[in-house]
Amino acid sequence: MPPARRGRPTSLGDEAFDPWPRIEHGQLAAWLLKMCRLYGREDILTIRQLAAAVRTPPVDNATVSRWENSRATVPTWALHQYERLFDLPPGELVAVVTALGRDRPTGRRSAPRCDELLEKCLDRAPVSAAEWADLTVSLTQPRRKTARPIWDTLGHRLLTEMCLSVGWRYLLRLSALQRVHRHPEGGAALVAATEEFVTEPACQLIIDPIALLAANPAPAAARHLLRLLCEPRNEAEQLGALFAWAARPPSAPDMVRRLEAASCELCASTSPPLQVAASDVLAALFRHRPSRPGARSAPLGKAGDGVFGQLHGALAKAQTRHHEADLLGRRILRQALASTDSDLRILTVNVLHASPFRAVLADTVASMLTSGRTRTGSAIHSVLVDLLGSLGETRHRTIVENLIRRGTARDAAALALAHLPGRTDPRLWHHVLTAQPTGSSTQRAVLYAVGMKGDRDGLRLLRAHAPVVRSRANWWLRLPAEASAGAAL
Repeated sequence: MPPARRGRPTSLGDEAFDPWPRIEHGQLAAWLLKMCRLYGREDILTIRQLAAAVRTPPVDNATVSRWENSRATVPTWALHQYERLFDLPPGELVAVVTALGRDRPTGRRSAPRCDELLEKCLDRAPVSAAEWADLTVSLTQPRRKTARPIWDTLGHRLLTEMCLSVGWRYLLRLSALQRVHRHPEGGAALVAATEEFVTEPACQLIIDPIALLAANPAPAAARHLLRLLCEPRNEAEQLGALFAWAARPPSAPDMVRRLEAASCELCASTSPPLQVAASDVLAALFRHRPSRPGARSAPLGKAGDGVFGQLHGALAKAQTRHHEADLLGRRILRQALASTDSDLRILTVNVLHASPFRAVLADTVASMLTSGRTRTGSAIHSVLVDLLGSLGETRHRTIVENLIRRGTARDAAALALAHLPGRTDPRLWHHVLTAQPTGSSTQRAVLYAVGMKGDRDGLRLLRAHAPVVRSRANWWLRLPAEASAGAAL
């Protein structure tokens, strides 16, 4: 007979009126902390045991219970204790919970610390993601005055490093940039830095900087996003604008009508990424209309429901040793697969990455990809490849490389290899580029995969191809050394 449940009854996951309600940031952080306590070690820790293990400074049972029910903010020192107790990579849990909290610093806010970090950034020394978080919290304090040239320099460098970062390091820099966007002077400088960055000839990192404009509340940023949507210079600008509008739908009726018309037109585009992104914008507009709640996750289809069932089965099996049902796990999986909010989807996948179930879920996805249970070329197949790129380890690279060799979901596979640990033999990339027409999406994905790894020898090898490939490879090679070095910190 299972033991009685200890501690405060959970307040998470009780929205019985809707099977797929949006899981907010606080709930995601609380679920992650609770799963670490229950499954982060071979023996389950009770709330009392965890409170006793967090020794400096001491906490009581009620405090831990409030953390696990999203009733109180977890201090950074406590997150470091969690990382120590559950053998997590130093900084990962802090980064994920900080990104979910958005305005929480990872260290101290004192002026000496800010001045020290500011000097470090301006001197072009490598800066870690945690240091960027601390610096932007300090610089955006109401009484802090920062000159525009400093904002310009910091904004351009932080944008570059965010685009080159992966996983929790990406999350911390993303939340730092969102914080700057909400600052009047910093936000204005960042809009200008974004425009300068994405219009540089042969720029290969366009979508994320434009999508980040959603965090800027200034009317000028909204007008700029609408112009990029209706008069883009390339497809990447249009995709970035669509991602931004999906994350922050407008409230002005005229803007809503114009955005809805443009999105409906793009749903008929010949570009699958534009079709999907435009559908996400329409779903977001529908969701934000009064008296019309709408769906918060896109339908997965029959094949997608089967994939979701297998992933949830693997998660449930990994949780069987505990007596209390996980009311949020299946909804978190669904949100990671099909949320129409791209920012929330990325955050949710990173929560799964930091959870004790990362390896189980990655192995389940790898098994589905190698067993042929999903149809090659289907949308859910590409979603699985992308999910493996986010949750997988070095040992999963071979599976993704084999997809490229077979010509299966090459674009998604190349993007996944950009995010998985380890490197791919440049000869495979050379073979793929040789077989692709000039200017194809696969060429761009391959260059992204090589560039994100900082593989300068690989980039030089690929320059032997067509002029457009040479131009894009040279863009990666021109990136500042301090940005490439800092992105890994």
